[in-house]
Amino acid sequence: MTTRRRAHNSTLAVPTKPIDRHTPLRNRGGTSFKLSPDGKAMWKWLGLLTIGQRLPCDGCGRYQWLSRSHLLAKSRGGRVLNNIALLCEDTITHPGCHPRQEKNTDRYIEQTGVDLYAKARGHTARWRKETGRG
Repeated sequence: MTTRRRAHNSTLAVPTKPIDRHTPLRNRGGTSFKLSPDGKAMWKWLGLLTIGQRLPCDGCGRYQWLSRSHLLAKSRGGRVLNNIALLCEDTITHPGCHPRQEKNTDRYIEQTGVDLYAKARGHTARWRKETGRG
């Protein structure tokens, strides 16, 4: 009788043990960007801000569940500061702004006429004013 063996790096190697994923999101505050201390602080501040206050979506103005959205990709030089807009997610009755903006920021701005880059700069300015950082 032969024992069926699996590779040591197989996800099925030890079925009772939870899978340990080493992703860029781990211990980074939920973003795949390489974060500076200021960037990390602002990312967490925006997350707490969306939980603690009812804020309007930067795209459509609805008061809905908001996501922190990077406007400019990391591969194109985007960072956290001056690069995050708060956009709503899809609901049953209304398509969200975040899925429409995803990887198409410039086209989204052309279609809606809302300058998300100005809104992102506004979030950074508010963060700097409230925390005294930056």
